[in-house]
Amino acid sequence: MSQTHTPMLTSTTPDVLLLESLRSLSKTDPAQARQAAWEWFQTLQSTQAQSRLDWLFSEGVAPTGPEGDCEGIVMNLYGSIWLSGLDRLVRLGQLFGGIGWTGKTFNSDGTGYNRLSRSTRIPAFLTIPGYRFRHVDDELVGFDFFHSIEPSPLAPCQDVRAIKYDAPQHNNPLVLPRTRDELVQIIPDVYLGRATLRSGDSWKVVGYFGLRSPQRGV
Repeated sequence: MSQTHTPMLTSTTPDVLLLESLRSLSKTDPAQARQAAWEWFQTLQSTQAQSRLDWLFSEGVAPTGPEGDCEGIVMNLYGSIWLSGLDRLVRLGQLFGGIGWTGKTFNSDGTGYNRLSRSTRIPAFLTIPGYRFRHVDDELVGFDFFHSIEPSPLAPCQDVRAIKYDAPQHNNPLVLPRTRDELVQIIPDVYLGRATLRSGDSWKVVGYFGLRSPQRGV
């Protein structure tokens, strides 16, 4: 399979030192390290941070987890006009506590799904009227996936937790069947994900997201 659209890796000395300090801190104070890593992710949401995210992803390792509900943060979606628009919508929704993606749930049997705020129901119905979300607690769940550890199709082809939406039984809408999310662990229980999109036989990175487990407040 072609390996095109490989990101350029760019790091800064502060990023390198921060990553080293977080990994050291995670051995003595895991909770503080998780919070500090999440705050770092929040500073990497600007479009100017894309090359730094490319570098940070390359520094991650294939995770044994996550398992259960993970809190999510959208960091960049930039591969097309509609992705950029979705990125702005999700961020605005999260800012005002309304429409938005809230995270992913991973099951130990290799299945999982995405979670959205309940107020997403009407916009989602108008956008994808043929798709039906399920209701769990105060969230909508759907966009089901299978996940497993395997090499990325993008150089340097490191092992990642691959999240795939193309199984026919999931009946995922829009471009999801052509989307593959990849997850690496930055420190224990904090993960950096990147979304990739298939075009023909090639893949390109179209954005990044963060996950942390357990969810805040759990």
